[in-house]
Formats: sequence, structure tokens, C-alpha cells
Amino acid sequence: MDICLISAPTVTDFGEDAKTPRVREGALHPPLGVLTLAAIVRNQSLTPAILDLNQLYYEYLNDSGARASSDFCTHAASQVPSAARVIGLSTICSSYPLTIRLAERLKRAWPDKIVVLGGPQASVVDVPTLDAFPFIDLVVRGEAEDTLPKVLRSGWSPESLALIPGITFRNGSTVVRNAEAPVVTDLDAVPFPAFDLMPDMDKLPYIALELGRGCPFACTFCSTNDFFRRRFRLKSPELILAQMRRAKAEYRATAFDLVHDMFTVDRKRVVAFCETMIDSGEHFQWSCSARTDCIDDELIQLMHRAGCRGIFFGVETGSPRMQRLIHKNLDLEESAARIRRTTAAGIGTTVSLITGFPEETEQDVDQTVGFLMDAARNELADPQLHILAPLAGTPMYRQFRGSLLFDRVYSDISAQGWRQEACDKDLIASFPDIFPNFYAVPTPALDRAWLGRLRLFVLRAVERFRWVAIALHQSAGGIRAVFESWDRATTTRLMNGENLERYYAGPDFKTDFTQFVRTAYMRGGDSDAPLDALLRLSENFSGQGPEFPFAGRGKARGRSAKKPPCLIVPFPDPGVKVFEFDIDLHAVFESLRRGNGLPGNHARRPVTIAMRSGLPTTTEIVQLTPFSASFLRLCDGRTLDQVIANVQIDGELENIGREYVGLYTFHELCRQRLLSWC
Repeated sequence: MDICLISAPTVTDFGEDAKTPRVREGALHPPLGVLTLAAIVRNQSLTPAILDLNQLYYEYLNDSGARASSDFCTHAASQVPSAARVIGLSTICSSYPLTIRLAERLKRAWPDKIVVLGGPQASVVDVPTLDAFPFIDLVVRGEAEDTLPKVLRSGWSPESLALIPGITFRNGSTVVRNAEAPVVTDLDAVPFPAFDLMPDMDKLPYIALELGRGCPFACTFCSTNDFFRRRFRLKSPELILAQMRRAKAEYRATAFDLVHDMFTVDRKRVVAFCETMIDSGEHFQWSCSARTDCIDDELIQLMHRAGCRGIFFGVETGSPRMQRLIHKNLDLEESAARIRRTTAAGIGTTVSLITGFPEETEQDVDQTVGFLMDAARNELADPQLHILAPLAGTPMYRQFRGSLLFDRVYSDISAQGWRQEACDKDLIASFPDIFPNFYAVPTPALDRAWLGRLRLFVLRAVERFRWVAIALHQSAGGIRAVFESWDRATTTRLMNGENLERYYAGPDFKTDFTQFVRTAYMRGGDSDAPLDALLRLSENFSGQGPEFPFAGRGKARGRSAKKPPCLIVPFPDPGVKVFEFDIDLHAVFESLRRGNGLPGNHARRPVTIAMRSGLPTTTEIVQLTPFSASFLRLCDGRTLDQVIANVQIDGELENIGREYVGLYTFHELCRQRLLSWC
């Protein structure tokens, strides 16, 4: 075995159950860059092995014996095959301390093995890393597809290594930094990732494929420019389609995350890609990244027709002043309109925002969280809020390098973050130039501890009480004012770091927030009805509401019944719940969607609501007719003909025909994904 390639871990548990879908999904998705390098190494007649630390960490969390016998770093080191001559570790900023510790363990166990680092973090802190840690032999900087095979065939003499561009290596007591290697210009020549080295590929909800590289823009906080050197490149539509077809044939994949920092820079090439997808007739679904000023309404519709079902929009700040200062320069009204148009077309959007910029004021923060709350009114939008981190190699880091703060208000701006052990924190404190992302730029006008609490409150309130949070934002003076009231009323202001993360991820926040809303914003009168209804929906959807006793039993066989009704057993889809209200919730939601707050004059009338899970931050709500509600309640194990025979039906519908109306209702509820059948 020539090399063992080890991925950089990105998942973290923050005390959550390791079996949660979020942790499981993060662990399952394979490391795309590492698998691409494995394919290249294999094409060079060399033998690679893969150690995916995300998958390994997930298994470790679920193995009480492994956790009792060793820490994760020791456990990971024990999984590296001893036959590998070279150990290559991929790096990202959030888990770089763990990677360094793992490299030290491996070098101590096998002094003769060569330890190589690559990836975004090591590329920009290569010299200080080699200066500080003698157990690391070499760093491959930037795009490694051409460089790594040359390194593996070099013979490792200083003379041969000196001829390879794009590397930094140790020559005795001297650290040598060679010239930059050229970027990979022909991305179509990069081979299909070695997915065959990973288990369970056919169980993934989607597969990531590289669409291109490089962003031509120059945001002051972004590290992409240094790694890809602002060289915008795309793979050809024909190649992407061929890779999708291969992934479908080999792993049954039909949904793809197309990885590129900024896909829509060149409109003509986006159109060409979409037309290729449409003409193929394959009906693949895919997601991508875009700027709101590099997309238009016509393009949104075309992308949807071509299978686009998700777009990541990095808006960064809701403050026009900050847009100029960070060189993002988005028109925020246009951005909001693009988010509305995209979600209206049926494309989910991730709306990413950042706070904690050095020039930022409380007014700027208010505008950013206000933009987030307005984006949340779109059901298919997933708003994010991150605290700024001074990433190594960025203009932001270079400007504030001498004045960084170590206040332990950590950022999750890169990946999901990694839970730091005490030894990780010692490394971070000792080497600020190597781990600057754990530090902060000064914010003279902002208390960063306050900012950290505000961020978590806003995010978790939207995630777990979306429409309640929107209603309070619109009717109670803004989400910032709601947070200030919450912050005074609770002990969360005494928490920090992981303790605060654990609190907001756990059940106590749900209970405390519900009590807070009822105490602070509900007076016991008739005017409370809209907010009370929204709160009941949020409370019950997270597991306390009545579920159907038959939900989820059996196996759904389709959406249109071909069996006779006496053999069909309809049942609500798993997670579907039904609630009774005496207020017109449709009018409440419409008022909030328009930004008009809770309606003052709300119509009182019986309403039945069916709910089912949608995106992680949303719930899909269907207002049922009285007949549909009665029909759905009877789907408790009875056959379809029994449901139709027992459902209450008024005279007008009876005249149409009980069986006809019943079958129509059954098919409609299946279409709405409220019913399945077996």
C-alpha cells in the first residue's frame, strides 16, 4: 500500500444523540476531495487506502466500548493500516488541531512513515506548521491532483522535492517553500472519485460531484480565493451528465450536490448546462451555489426545469453599509426578491449570513437578523447565521493579525465545527498563527458574548418555532427585542461555548421558550388566539402532539391504488399529525408571509390542520376540508372500503356518490403525501 489518505472530520455531536439523522447524514457523505485524489493515485498504478474520519467518528460515538477504552484521536490512529508507506491527511480549519494531534500519534507509532498534509488549512499555514511540528514532513499546497503523484514518485530526496512546485517540505532543520504549482485548467481530465472505496454509497440521499472551481469575486473574509487563486473554471455539462449517469448505475443515485463556490457567474454556461440536463430526459435533481446578483427570474425557472432543487446563497450581511465594507456589494432588496422568486419556483434556498465584522454596530446586526427573519417567511428557505472567523490567508486575517482575540466565542463559519478537547485548546492558545479561525477580530461596538447568545437564540427559535419567531419579530418590536427580553428572563446569559450549544440543542430550550412566549407575550384574552395557535403547532410537531396509531406500519406501495378497495389499507405517512383549531390559520399565515404581523381581527371558525415534516427548519401544513379530516381520522387500520363506508358525508356529496367521493379523497390525500397504503 503506497498511501493512506485520511479525510478531515467535519461532524460534531455537541452532546446530541449520535444516532440523529443530522449526525448520521454528515458521517455518511464521503470526502469528495480525498476520493478524487485516491482515483488519481490509483490511475498512477499506486495503491491508496481511505480512512474517512466522519464515518469513523460516527461509529465511535455509537460504540460505548471504544469510547471507554480511548479518546477519538487514539482510536483513529489505531485504524490506519500499517502497510501504508505514506500517510496523507486532508485539513480544514475547524478540525485542524485534531489533525495535528493525529499526525503526531502516527509519527510516534511509525517514525519511518512520511506524514503529508494537504487541503485548505495546511496550504495557507504551511511554513508555521512545519516550523512548529517536526513530525510533519511535507505540505502539498492548493490543488493536489498534479502535485501529489509527483511527490509520491519523487524518492523523497531533498533534491527531487526541490523540483516539484506547490509543496513545502523539511530539509534537515530548514523549511523549504517551493514556487506555486499551476492550477488544474482541464477539470474534465480529473477522474471520477473513487466512491468504490467507501461503504454504503447506495444508501445516501444524494451524492456530491465537483462542478467546478474558483470564484472571481474578492470578499475580504473568504479563503477560497487563495486556494483556487480566483481562477473560475467549470466542468463540461456532458461530463457532469456522464458522471451522474455513472453514479445512478453504480449507486442508484438520482440527486446530486454540485460543488462549486459560484456556479452562476457565467450565465451562458449555466444555460448550456441546464439545456443538457433537460435534453437528457434523466430527471436528475441537483443543488448548487450562486450569488443573488448572478441569477435572474428567467434563469431560476430554467434551472428548476433542469432539476435544480436547492441553491446556496451567501448574502453574508443584511446591512447595506457592511455590504460595501466587506466588498460583497449586493443589492439587498434584489437579494430578498431573488430568494422569494427561487422559493416560489420550488427551489429550496440556504440563506447564509455572517455577523461579528470589526466595523459592525448593533444597527448592522439588527439589519442582518431582520434580513434572516424576512427570508424565513419563505417556507423553502433555510436561514443560517454565522459568527465571523479570521480565516488564515484572507485579507481580514492579514489586517487584524496582530490584534486577534481569544475569547472562546467560536465560529462555525467553516464546516459544522469540531468539538475541541482540552489538548486541542492548548494547541489553539499556543499557536494563534496556525489556528486563527478559533480567534476573533475586535468588534469595538459589539459584545461578542452577547452576539454569540443572540445568534444561537435566533437560529434555534427559527429552527424549532419558525412561525412563532416570525410572528414575534413582526408584532413584538423585532427579533432583537424578543431576544433581549429572553436574555433578561433566562440564565442562558451565564452560559458560553459548548454549554450554550448543548442547551439550545436539547429539550430544555423548547420547554423554556414555550413558557417564555406564554408569559411575556400572551395576556389571556381573545387577541392571543393567533399566537397561541402557532405555538401549539410548534409544540406538537416536535413530538408531543397526537399521532395516528397506524402511521408508518406496513410498506407503502404507491400513490395510485390498483387493488380493489377491500384489499387496500390506507395509513397516514409517518410524522403526519392532525390538529383542531377555532381560528382561520390560513389567514394568519398569509398575514405573516406578507410581513403584516399577526392579524388583529382574526376570523373564528373550526379548522382542521394536517402537518408533516419538510425541510429541517420548516413544516408543511395543509388545511383540510371537513370531509378530508374525517376521512383521514378513519385511516387507523381499516381497509379503504371500510373507511369510505364509515366516513361522515353530507347530502350534496352523497348525491355525487359515496364511493366516487371517497376514492377521489383517498387519491388527493395520497397526492398531498398525507396518506400511503399497503
